[in-house]
Amino acid sequence: MTPDNLPEHSRGRPAAQRPAGGGVERAPATPPPPPAAHQASQLGWVASPDRFHWWSEIHDDVKAYLERKVGRPIEWWADLHERERDRPYAVVLGPNGLAVTTPRVNTQGQRTQSVRIDPFVPSSLEQTVVQQKPTRPRGGLRSLASRGRDLRSEPPLALQLELTEYMRGILGNLPLEAQQRLQTPFLGAQAIKHYQSYYYGSDEKLDLWCYLAGDQTVTFAAGHRTLPRGADPQQATWRLTLYQADVAS
Repeated sequence: MTPDNLPEHSRGRPAAQRPAGGGVERAPATPPPPPAAHQASQLGWVASPDRFHWWSEIHDDVKAYLERKVGRPIEWWADLHERERDRPYAVVLGPNGLAVTTPRVNTQGQRTQSVRIDPFVPSSLEQTVVQQKPTRPRGGLRSLASRGRDLRSEPPLALQLELTEYMRGILGNLPLEAQQRLQTPFLGAQAIKHYQSYYYGSDEKLDLWCYLAGDQTVTFAAGHRTLPRGADPQQATWRLTLYQADVAS
C-alpha cells in the first residue's frame, strides 16, 4: 500500500489419491529443501541511547496512528535511521499488523514520518517460544529437516533467501530453530519484500528484534541472549518469541 506521511517533531495435508479402481496412488510429495543455516557475524557496538530514547522522539500523533492501524504494540523498537542520522525510525508489531516508519522531508520542507503498514488477516498472528541452552547441540535444524526421510539419502541443498550479508550474519546468531521458523514461509514463490533488525546491549547480554516480510507472510523474532565473555555464539543462551502472521491482500 502507499505509505502515509505523518508530521514529526523536529527532533499439510497428505497427497491426494486417485479414486479406487481408477489408478495408482500418487507418491508422497518431496519436502522442500530446508532454509540456509547462516554463520553468525560478529556484532558491532557503538555508543547510543536505547530504543526508549528514540521512541520518545517519535511524534505522539505518529504513535497514535500506528496504534490505530496495528493495535497496541506487542513488540517494537526505535533507533536512528541509517540515512537520516539525526532522526529516528520505528518498527511496531501489533495484533493487527506490522508498521515501519521512515523519516522524510515533504515538499513544504516539513519533517514527516512515512509509514508502511502490512495488515494482518484477523486472528492469524501466532507465536511460539524458542530457547537455546549452551549444552544444546546446534544440529537441531538438520534433525527437523531430515525427520521422515530415508536417512541414507543425501540431504537436500539448503535454500538461500535474498538477504544482505549483514542480515544473514544477524540470523546466524540465532538458534537454528529460530532461523528455520523465520525463513521457511519464504522458501517457495513468496519473496521477501523488506526486513530489518535491531539489537542493544553488549556481547554478554543483549536484546534483539528482527523481522522478514513478504506479500503473504510476516515473521518476527524478539528475545534475549546471554553469552560468556569470549565464548562462541553457539554457546549462547537464548530465549526468543517467534511470531508469524498472514498478510491481508
